[in-house]
Amino acid sequence: MSARGFQAAVVAGASLLAVGYVAWQASRDRRALEVGWQRAAVGAAGAARAARASGLAPAEAVRRFGVAHGFHVRLLEGAAVPTALLDSLRADEAPRPSAGGAVAPVKDADDWDVVGAVEVVASGRAGRGPPLLRPGVLLPLAALAVAAAALLVWGALVPERRRRESVTAWTFLGIPLAHLAVFSFVPVGFTVYLAFHSWGLIEREQRYVGLGNFRELLNDGLFWTTLRNTTVYVAYVPITMAAAIALALLLNRRRTGVRLLRAIVFLPFVTSVVAIAIVWQWMFNADFGLVNYALHLLGLAPVDWLGSPRFALISIICVTVWTQVGYQMLIFLAGLQGIPQAYLDAALVDGAGPWQRFRHVTLPLLRPVILFVLVTGIIAGFQVFTLVYMMTEGGPLHSTDVIVYRIYQAAWEFLRFGYASAMALVLFAILLAVTVIQFRLLGKRVEYA
Repeated sequence: MSARGFQAAVVAGASLLAVGYVAWQASRDRRALEVGWQRAAVGAAGAARAARASGLAPAEAVRRFGVAHGFHVRLLEGAAVPTALLDSLRADEAPRPSAGGAVAPVKDADDWDVVGAVEVVASGRAGRGPPLLRPGVLLPLAALAVAAAALLVWGALVPERRRRESVTAWTFLGIPLAHLAVFSFVPVGFTVYLAFHSWGLIEREQRYVGLGNFRELLNDGLFWTTLRNTTVYVAYVPITMAAAIALALLLNRRRTGVRLLRAIVFLPFVTSVVAIAIVWQWMFNADFGLVNYALHLLGLAPVDWLGSPRFALISIICVTVWTQVGYQMLIFLAGLQGIPQAYLDAALVDGAGPWQRFRHVTLPLLRPVILFVLVTGIIAGFQVFTLVYMMTEGGPLHSTDVIVYRIYQAAWEFLRFGYASAMALVLFAILLAVTVIQFRLLGKRVEYA
């Protein structure tokens, strides 16, 4: 690309971004203005209903409301209300936009039937909204202009070949970077924003509450219960690691049928978690489950595996171990096959037995793999959701209620997205701290080849 072509591309791209941003901001301002008008209409309708309930003149109450808030407000009652509008408001009592304002229904003193409407027409500053080119809008445009100017200067100073290589590289990198920005960085930033607001789908106003969500979190006994349950659940990681190392040692050999056995052990990991949960839910059934049938054959009493607070979390841990052991076995198997055979042969010549070879040769050389499996296993354990959701839904008596399931409930059942975001940030902080501690304690003794 020539210097002029590069400059033209930079100018065209910056112009398109600037025009798109200004158009998006104008649409956003217009929507905020319409929402403000509708809220004013609802407030005026509430003032009219309150005046009627108190025996005062609704028209005067509406007029005073309009003067106080800078709107032209008109009360429509009786024949002044178009029949179509009145029928529409009775069918759906939500406020709606009108020409230059909004309309909201007015109810009778008993708050039972719609008897009129309030029409709000914006005037003055309330009708115009904030200026489009205000400092909050000009700042991103200024940053875009500075970036475009820097690119133009860079394009003029850099040789053509290097410029062409850089443009080609950033063209290929731009798509994955944009994907990361839209689906990773922006959601993370929005989560941080929500954590400091009272944000819900049914709330008309998303208020800034500062650290209020976090203070409520500290005083929420159920949150601490879920954190305790999650910590207990994560105990499956060392259990699974021990079983996986044992299986890897047994299957690390060249014999007929070994590959088939590896595939059988690994199969649960690639099976749908939902399907696994449904099957194990049937196997753990207290009345006709396969597990209790096996206990009956052994002469033991049946157990309510998923209905007892004592056994529910243990049952989910058992399912997780069965699911994850194949994956961890595969990782440890790769680590074992990476150990030079000469080290083991030298230890054998020196008279070391199987346990001594494992303890002094195999295990130290597996430390990088052990650290990887431990860190990723704990992170995955803190994020458990599907098994709990499908098998117990957090019960019985919150005995299997884990932190991610609690986040799901707060967000999508109670519609408290701000509170759920605060829990998500606390979970992120816990995982970050646990990971750093693991690397500090175990990473010093790890030698990477």
